[in-house]
Amino acid sequence: MSRQAIRAATHRALENRARLLQGYPHWEEWRRQAQGVKAEVLSRLDEFLGRLQEQVQGWGGQVFWAHDAREARDLILQVARKHGVKAVVKSKSMTTEEIGLNPHLTAAGLRVRETDLGEFIVQLAGQAPAHLTAPALHLDRHQIAAIFREHLGASVPVEPEALTRQAREYLRPSFYEAQMGITGVNFAAAAEGALVMVENESNLRLTANVPPVHLALMGLEKIIPALGDLEVFLRLLPASATGQRLTALVHIIRGLKPHPQGRQAFYLVILDNGRRRLWAKEELKDALHCLRCGACLNACPVFQQGAAHLYGRVYPGAIGILLAPYLAPVGDIADLCTQCGACQEICPAAIPLTAKILQLRRRSPKFRRVRTLSRLAGLWLGWPRLYRGSEGLLRLLPQKPPLTMALAPKSFYQMRCGRGGQESAQPRPSAPASSPQRASRGEQGGEGPSALTAPGLLPSLSTRLREAGSSLQKIRGPAALARYLAGQASGTLWLQEHPWLRQAAPELEKIGVKTAFGGQVWAPEGDTAVIVALGAISETGSVILPGGASPATWLPFRVRRQIVLVPPDYDHLTLPQALEMAAREETGLTTWLTGPSRTADIEKVLVLGAQGAEQLDVIIYRAEE
Repeated sequence: MSRQAIRAATHRALENRARLLQGYPHWEEWRRQAQGVKAEVLSRLDEFLGRLQEQVQGWGGQVFWAHDAREARDLILQVARKHGVKAVVKSKSMTTEEIGLNPHLTAAGLRVRETDLGEFIVQLAGQAPAHLTAPALHLDRHQIAAIFREHLGASVPVEPEALTRQAREYLRPSFYEAQMGITGVNFAAAAEGALVMVENESNLRLTANVPPVHLALMGLEKIIPALGDLEVFLRLLPASATGQRLTALVHIIRGLKPHPQGRQAFYLVILDNGRRRLWAKEELKDALHCLRCGACLNACPVFQQGAAHLYGRVYPGAIGILLAPYLAPVGDIADLCTQCGACQEICPAAIPLTAKILQLRRRSPKFRRVRTLSRLAGLWLGWPRLYRGSEGLLRLLPQKPPLTMALAPKSFYQMRCGRGGQESAQPRPSAPASSPQRASRGEQGGEGPSALTAPGLLPSLSTRLREAGSSLQKIRGPAALARYLAGQASGTLWLQEHPWLRQAAPELEKIGVKTAFGGQVWAPEGDTAVIVALGAISETGSVILPGGASPATWLPFRVRRQIVLVPPDYDHLTLPQALEMAAREETGLTTWLTGPSRTADIEKVLVLGAQGAEQLDVIIYRAEE
């Protein structure tokens, strides 16, 4: 394990975040708003959880409750046996790590394959994840290449792109061989029964769609009141976790998904495992506000000494210290903190982490000796004669006590920050007086995310698409569309079953381009697929792909390039408008695409086309000539 590799990776993540936040003048207001939403949820937890169960069951899912890790593992194994599951694919989920799911399923005779690149690497290496969002950040490219040579039986150039391609080719058959896919959940909107999952690689999309059974595991704290509340979290989480405006893929599940064998079976397991005990602690319950972004780890000087492995627990860093006494197996790691305060300053959910850790220390058995020595020192210093008489003895003590580890005096984050926790490179101007006020369920929420989406502040869609690695064209009429597509086609051009593309197909045939419609073939293999979006979000450069009930929903899965047509009247949606649209959709899985699929799990080097398309082109299309 290389401390240098860990520090380099965490510092790059912080630098990406800092660059993005320069254009986020409302960041502190968003943090306060997120804090308010989470506080509301915890004040009415059972009400919201009950509503979620009712809604998910209403659209055809089954909901199970797990009191502890053992019960969760047993429930998942029962579902697997009910469906005759022999092989399982998983997307990255710290909650499954928390309950020790992989060893349990393997011991029962199931083959379990991690499909996130970082998780796949550490699974092959037989190691635990080193970070909440970057499981293999402690390994460099040479170590990863050695792991692949040993387990995959082939050598490739020691470059992140070549290693990513090797993993992709190895993993791709696993999705189609598996009978069950297991994912986590980032947010669960109670009002709509919508489950929200964010990712970059597209492996989650495959895991949640391709096998005939999808099971999602979530901690009960992932609940939010409604999809409208997701707006602020979609700004805070990607920026804090990876320095992105939005992850490459955001999935919203609100209905059973289509499958070649009929509708896919869906199960939701809601996990307690000590969370309610933490919820009952008034002074510590806001630890349940955590978004699992990993920003507190990136800023922590202790974490940089040995990553998550230093803590001996699934959840490391400041948030791990708060969870340790409550999430089984319970423990006390309150001594793994320098009280530098960086975690508290950077936390997007505004959790007062440093103060909470100090509260734990006051009760920690590990600090009893320190507290006893402090009291004795106070008594000793209160007697001047005793103090003066012991000066000779004090001179015999070593001037510097031996240290077990060399900690940086300040975190990287604090070295860039001025006093008071404000980032010197990021001025925080006050919101203009004319900023619109956000009303949340009848209550005024102050200057919220809608301030960024006011007229005149919206960036152009083309600007955001370029930032995300996509291109933008404006085309009118089927003949012009056919000419454009003919110049992009390589082999058969796969088209979604849609009136616009039915009109373009004859024009393509005239030019000699071979086309095929995805209305009959599930997950076709090809170079390019053309699909029609519901709209585009100009603030983030995202296109919204509908769910649907036909093979066309699988079209983008196995192609190198996606070409997406966007209706001209829906090419400038705001985040609130996109979430309103999602609340109306009840067709399985809706996906927001923001650029090509990507990964940076190897030395934080960006590679496009991780488990999905490596190129995304957007066309604002008007069907009339």
